[in-house]
Amino acid sequence: MWRKASGDIAAAAVSHPWFSEAREIYTYVDYNREAGTRRIIETAFETGKNVWVPKVTGKTMHFYRIESLTELRPGTCGILEPAGDGPMDGSGAGLMLMPGVAFDEKCHRVGYGGGYYDRYLESHPGMRKMALAFEFQILRSVLYEEYDIRPEIVITEKRMIRNCCEEGGTGYADRTAKGSDAFAECCQYEASGLLSGIGCVV
Repeated sequence: MWRKASGDIAAAAVSHPWFSEAREIYTYVDYNREAGTRRIIETAFETGKNVWVPKVTGKTMHFYRIESLTELRPGTCGILEPAGDGPMDGSGAGLMLMPGVAFDEKCHRVGYGGGYYDRYLESHPGMRKMALAFEFQILRSVLYEEYDIRPEIVITEKRMIRNCCEEGGTGYADRTAKGSDAFAECCQYEASGLLSGIGCVV
């Protein structure tokens, strides 16, 4: 079940225009039955993208570029991490793939309590943000703080959930004026059918 669901999530992620357009992919390395990212990472390598994965030191998280999954070693809590001796953090632009414990249908995210992604994304505001999760992780509502940074899209094995077309939504809509070209582009993905055959909640 985990393998098939992760495969469906990965297929939807790599077929999304944001993945195709991105030169820089920032992604977690799945751990403890999180939605799998290995297939996504391999696809990024195969298509000539730069892949950046996180390493935590104390209360700080940086992303380091890797060229192979064999470069990773167990780090904090046994999570696979880069050695930390390669290029760090890139240009600050690209596509960020986020993990999470739970999400709601407005893309509020419950993380693991460390605030690493919130702090990192706050200091790198140019990134597009896509979260990967299993359908059972999607709840009617979750507790969140005002400073929590929402992904613009959550992809599960069954659907794609977006917040960018909502009145008052955050994420991509926050960085663009309603009615702008970028906002229209976000909403156009649904209208043009570029959702890889999976459902969408707006």
